[in-house]
Amino acid sequence: MTQNAMLFIPDISGFTEFVHHTSMAHSKHIISELLELLIDSNTMGLELAEIEGDALFFYHLADTIEMRVLEHQIEVMYVAFHTHLKRYELQRICNCGACSSAYNLKLKFVVHYGEIEFISVKETEKPYGSHVIKAHRLLKNNVPIDEYALFSEAVLPAFKSYNKTLSSRYDFGDISFVYNPLNHLKRHVPKIDPIPENIPKHKLYDKTETIHMPINDLYEVISNFDYRLLWINGVDRLEYEKNKVNRLGEKHKCLFNKNADISQTTVTKAAGKNQLVYGESTTNVPFTKLFNNYFVFEETEGGYTKMNIQVFADFNSFGWFMKPFMKRTLKKVISENIKQLVLLINSGFSPNKSVLE
Repeated sequence: MTQNAMLFIPDISGFTEFVHHTSMAHSKHIISELLELLIDSNTMGLELAEIEGDALFFYHLADTIEMRVLEHQIEVMYVAFHTHLKRYELQRICNCGACSSAYNLKLKFVVHYGEIEFISVKETEKPYGSHVIKAHRLLKNNVPIDEYALFSEAVLPAFKSYNKTLSSRYDFGDISFVYNPLNHLKRHVPKIDPIPENIPKHKLYDKTETIHMPINDLYEVISNFDYRLLWINGVDRLEYEKNKVNRLGEKHKCLFNKNADISQTTVTKAAGKNQLVYGESTTNVPFTKLFNNYFVFEETEGGYTKMNIQVFADFNSFGWFMKPFMKRTLKKVISENIKQLVLLINSGFSPNKSVLE
């Protein structure tokens, strides 16, 4: 049985093929976040048929298409997409190829209309038929810009008020379509304020270590929660969003020594030339109002990294009495963690191998 349906494909583009494996892993997480965002921005009641790499395939059973509703759906998804990228650029802490170029990602839409059938695969029904093929073929076209909404001739048979009419030849023959540029919709992207620095006043620890690992790899080991339990002692459990790249404002929770839950937020502070900075902040450390620790990375000759560890705190009314004890404790705990980190790296561990495995 055939039914009339609108076929709707948002497609993300802009990531090149990265050589560095950290970039590959982070690009996967960034695309996953964006696809989830597009799914959550579904205002039309579209049915999700498939997640296809960097694209989504939706359909909507209908005998007619309301262009105002359709154009509103496209605007909602486009603005949500670029709002997320703008926020990510302000909050990112990683400088790998994927994270540093995510703001270049583009979004286009292909909309087609025609009769479809459904095929059952493992008790799941999927749209099927020649119009499904046509919709996907239209992703390859001769539109001269990166971000647009393409409407096939079946969607807009009269092509009213459209002067950007094109035609492409496919294996099924020629098909005409029109397209709308979308770049003007960026004016609807809201202003995103950067997260301000909030560094406690009192320094409790400041020590520099030289680690035999390239700066970007070491930064990934320290900032990626997937590796945290490999070098931090005393953490029994770590709770965090596994399919998300760590960034400013990201929260995670550590259970220390089976009795202390510490909720932490990713932060940073001003870096010097050729430096990278990663930090975490919490209000859960006893006797303090705010407790921040920072890792400041700087590349040295030979591909090694100088890593400066700094800890700051603001104390509550009774905290001053505990300051000497906290300094001694930090010195012991951080020294043990650094020894564990060095042992891990000397064993041949690297985030590149971990991604491949």
